[in-house]
Amino acid sequence: MLVVVCCVQALLGQAPLIRFSQVLEVTAGQRWNSGATIAVAIVLAVLGLVLLLAAIRPGKPTVMPLVRMTDADGAPGADAGVRRTSLSKDLTTTAEGVPGVARATVSARRSRVTATITVAAADPTAVPDTVRGRLEYRLIEVGPAPRPKVRVKARRADTG
Repeated sequence: MLVVVCCVQALLGQAPLIRFSQVLEVTAGQRWNSGATIAVAIVLAVLGLVLLLAAIRPGKPTVMPLVRMTDADGAPGADAGVRRTSLSKDLTTTAEGVPGVARATVSARRSRVTATITVAAADPTAVPDTVRGRLEYRLIEVGPAPRPKVRVKARRADTG
């Protein structure tokens, strides 16, 4: 690794961190079958495998697919999706628009949308059902495929 760094710095005309002659002095005395060389090779191989597995492993999906639309002639339309963060913000705005909701946060996953609302209404029992209905209607408008289930958690606003 140090050899590569020194070579790149020499090619770019930069002052090297370690002089190339010092690197050659250290590496010239090493043999392929020495314990230190084998240990470094094993460590680098394990590190390479860990990095490879981390790169191959799929991450958290950031885009939720939308229902495929068809053209007027019946031909399938283009594939489309919505970012989870955009959908969460849109659904948060929808939930906050319900009368009696003081504050709302919505998280959207592929199979479930969870809304946590703070209720500041005189009759707090009806508000969660109203929020659920509005969120389900908005999900029908947006059209994620498959449509996630809606879960609403409500808590009373502090009146103190």
